[in-house]
Amino acid sequence: GCVVRIAYGQLEWLTRWSVESYLDLNDGQERLVREIIGRNLAWHRATELPQYAAYLRELRAGLSGPVSAEFMARQYATTLVISDRTLQQISPDIARLLLTLNDEQVSEFIDEIEERNTELAEEYSGYAPEVRRKKQDRSIIRVFRWFTGTLSPDQEAVVKSHTAGMHDLTEQWLQRRRAWQSAFFILLEGRSGNVAFERQLTDLLLDPNQFDSAEYRRLVAANREIAFAMSADVLSSLSPKQRKHLDDRLSGLATDFDALAAAPAR
Repeated sequence: GCVVRIAYGQLEWLTRWSVESYLDLNDGQERLVREIIGRNLAWHRATELPQYAAYLRELRAGLSGPVSAEFMARQYATTLVISDRTLQQISPDIARLLLTLNDEQVSEFIDEIEERNTELAEEYSGYAPEVRRKKQDRSIIRVFRWFTGTLSPDQEAVVKSHTAGMHDLTEQWLQRRRAWQSAFFILLEGRSGNVAFERQLTDLLLDPNQFDSAEYRRLVAANREIAFAMSADVLSSLSPKQRKHLDDRLSGLATDFDALAAAPAR
């Protein structure tokens, strides 16, 4: 619980650090970033955190018995609503900041993104498919472990049996990431005099899948269904000790969010 509260308390400088890792801001832009971050964090604390707490308590109740893939699909849909709500809130401010950039800053911004794309491609596609699968399995098991405690060998086997049926979409994911960025770069470079800039940016942020092929969408949907079934199978197999760990974790997070929402913004 303390970790969550401390981490949330550091979001302002962490967000500012993230922005400044991409952009060399002038004094006026730095003040603007501070104002944007402070105002949106205040909104998030007052508006979103109470809803997170309420949702976690509903989720906790829903996980008290056997879990279905359909139930997990509904939780996924809820997370999309939550994330879209935040993106909708901050999009005008992102547009406001981007419109202050000069051509040199835009060029440096794009160069920084391209450099990170290269690093990302090396990290993901630089491994053989079987190595990527093992890394994926370890990552999934770590997430379960955080919520439920250590998985049994049988439960880990359930995870691996499901992921074995997933499509490896690493290369396609990197390609669609670049397609989205290409549209973003074009929008950014044509920002001057574009009265529709904010609306077009919001559309890009809220619909990052708009450049995906029908085949890619089909394969992603298939992987998602496997993930829902895997989660349902593992969560339905929890021991009393694991179920208590999950219950305590969700309850603790809800309490943390309530406390953060009630605390005065610093």
